[in-house]
Amino acid sequence: MGLFVSTTGTNVIIPELGITIPHPTTDRDIGAQFTLEEIQGATSLTSFIVIGTLIWKKTAGGAAQTPANYDGDFLELEVMNTGSGILDERGTLFKNLIAAVLLPKCGSVAVASFTGTPRKAQVTFATARANANYGIRICGTDVRSWSFESKTASGFIINSNANAALTGPVDWEISSYGETNYGVTP
Repeated sequence: MGLFVSTTGTNVIIPELGITIPHPTTDRDIGAQFTLEEIQGATSLTSFIVIGTLIWKKTAGGAAQTPANYDGDFLELEVMNTGSGILDERGTLFKNLIAAVLLPKCGSVAVASFTGTPRKAQVTFATARANANYGIRICGTDVRSWSFESKTASGFIINSNANAALTGPVDWEISSYGETNYGVTP
């Protein structure tokens, strides 16, 4: 199966693949440009397809696929005989395991972004979430009592709770509240 993507109105940055897909783009062949492992690790690519920022197709010029039919963890096809002497490409159709939850996001904030007393920095998501129902983890090079404030669907503020200048970047990660078993009985 190929993976061809088209933009729907904005440039799309896929940091895991190190690319920006400029708008307008039609039928960019991601499957030929990157390995299966790279595509599987590109969680932001999956996010953009799921929320409709990118439209995906199996072939260039083919029919647009629904976001629910995309699963970045399974992109390979097997060829099987249909019994009529015709070989047919069959792909295992998984329910989209990430459709019910938002993917984690993570990033790093440069030292220069922290201003004021105490030192604070704004984190703004490239794509806003549906709500502010997510947890935040903060870890910095400098020893601080890190906290967050002003959490919204669009981002949050990292507070270093100290006035001294920072010497290294600060990493953050967010993930949705809740648990998902994906149909597996624990």
